[in-house]
Amino acid sequence: MVELVILGSGGSIPTLKRNHPAYLIRHEGWNLLFDCGEDAQRRIEPYGNNRKMAIFISHNHADHMLGIPGVLLRFSLLGRIKPMSIYAPAELIEFIKVAQSTIHLGTTFEATVYGVEPGVVFSEKDFSVRAFEVEHRGKAFGYEFTYQKPTGTFLPEKAKELNIPKGKLWSRLAKGENVHLEDGRQVRPEDVSLHPEKGLKIVYSGDTRPCDNVREAAKDADILLHEAMYTEEHSELAAERGHSTAKEAATIASECNVGLLILTHYSPRYEDGEVIIREAKKYFPNAVLARDLMSVKLNHDGNTEIVTPKN
Repeated sequence: MVELVILGSGGSIPTLKRNHPAYLIRHEGWNLLFDCGEDAQRRIEPYGNNRKMAIFISHNHADHMLGIPGVLLRFSLLGRIKPMSIYAPAELIEFIKVAQSTIHLGTTFEATVYGVEPGVVFSEKDFSVRAFEVEHRGKAFGYEFTYQKPTGTFLPEKAKELNIPKGKLWSRLAKGENVHLEDGRQVRPEDVSLHPEKGLKIVYSGDTRPCDNVREAAKDADILLHEAMYTEEHSELAAERGHSTAKEAATIASECNVGLLILTHYSPRYEDGEVIIREAKKYFPNAVLARDLMSVKLNHDGNTEIVTPKN
């Protein structure tokens, strides 16, 4: 299972109920944080101070990255040991390094900063994060998280037909590893499994105008987390400031066969966001409005379960 937690869904100005942008993907012992607005340190702490972790910043506007020093400081004070990687537009590297050196951040653990370019920027055994450029003010990125199970369902009857001893060898094949038998044969996972199941994909738009790179990434995505700063009433303002309207985000979701659209980073002028979600649902019914501390669980079969906060 992959879990997406909305730590902050706010616009440029946070409110009492909505923090600056911060979105956490939790999977196989990893915390992957996409954007790190102010107060992300408080919101992320319950999800594990010493889990494996990486941070991905979409662009260098303050509401998306001012929370980094706070996260580093808090985790240092809590005694974090495991290293942390930070992926950000190259212009932010100096800012983070200066923050580290001037207020002694991350003294208990190593935090390494990498400049982001389009392409896969992070990968583990069965999941990866790809950056793609979007159309905002200055250099800005969206991110595509993809989980791909290495093999399909393990078939015990096939293993028996090939006279593979039951036990550790079966387990290794089910995990996607090749095995060598005592008689010299090599057995591949695909020899004893169904074809791999469809992977899971979560796409985060960052701040952007509708553009082809977002459409390409969002194609057949299980979840599209897309900014919707304005309604169509303010479409000229959206174009001027490099943002999207709720209609534009919903249109992309419809065109790209998205499973679930989550609308976030909407302006505080819309208060509870009801006008945002009403506009979007006209063009893409399976849309929800991001709420701080909302959780979306994405199962390996592609089904989603949304857990909304009580308050």
